[in-house]
Amino acid sequence: MASIELDIWRGEWGLASIDLECLKVLTYMKFIGVPVKVREASNPFFTPKGTLPVMRDGRTVLTNFEEVVAYLKSLHYSTDVHLNQKQAAEASAFTQYLRDKLYPAYQYAWWVDEKNYGDITRPAYAKALQIPFNFYYPSKYQSSAKAMVDALFGEHTDLKEIEKTIYSEAEKCLKTLSDRLGESEYFFGNRPSSFDAIVFAYLAPLVKAPFSNATLANHVKGIANLSRFVARIGQKNFRSVTDDYNRVDSKKKSQGTQSEREAAHFPHQTRNKLLAAVFAALAMTGYAVANGMFQDLKDFEHSQHYNDMFENEEDDN
Repeated sequence: MASIELDIWRGEWGLASIDLECLKVLTYMKFIGVPVKVREASNPFFTPKGTLPVMRDGRTVLTNFEEVVAYLKSLHYSTDVHLNQKQAAEASAFTQYLRDKLYPAYQYAWWVDEKNYGDITRPAYAKALQIPFNFYYPSKYQSSAKAMVDALFGEHTDLKEIEKTIYSEAEKCLKTLSDRLGESEYFFGNRPSSFDAIVFAYLAPLVKAPFSNATLANHVKGIANLSRFVARIGQKNFRSVTDDYNRVDSKKKSQGTQSEREAAHFPHQTRNKLLAAVFAALAMTGYAVANGMFQDLKDFEHSQHYNDMFENEEDDN
């Protein structure tokens, strides 16, 4: 086995990654203790499928959770060896149940809800990306999520009705999960399984991200044993990430309080900062427009229309 590398979306809000699929793989790798070099990618454009995560082990390149689990099992890394046949079948059925009932609600909360998308999702992904991909990928993912919702409910269905239905199904799913977990530490015995990694990846972003429309998130937080489940796994496997976030967050809040006091005493300084920000934004916009114009002119110069124009002039002469 060569040195395993894992490219993921960056973390935020005390999460090791903001992305559901990345968090699945990363959590599973934490469970089995496989040596891995984790890198926060800033451009998925050159990945095999234009998506993250991507796991590399020598010439082996894998891009989804199921592939990673199967491959690591072939290397004798697995958290599911303690599952009997009945438990393995139950875990598989529950995984599909989550895909059918919780995943649509998850996608709706992250990408379709315009308030959440504008306030939380788009800025988080844009922050993780380089220019100009920070304009492209969030919109692409939102379009994909909306297409999924349209396929499930029809294009012309009222969004409020969709939200009501989709969250109702998700709440039933979460109750079933809660009943199955009970007071156990994990879903199948006293050791984590791949299913525990999947559930954590679904629930942790809902618990930790500061959603503007927190309907689904609040429901998860209101289920005590699922909230404890998220906290336990986070504490055992991502404690340094959580501690770093809490430390930085506390510092920001402290600086924010100080800035508010200074702003109260120096209103002109606040005004000047705002004016500077506006000026910078206008300058960047002008630069982008200018670049676009120059590129358009360059493209036209090498076009057939450009050549035809001069050929016509020669004919006239």
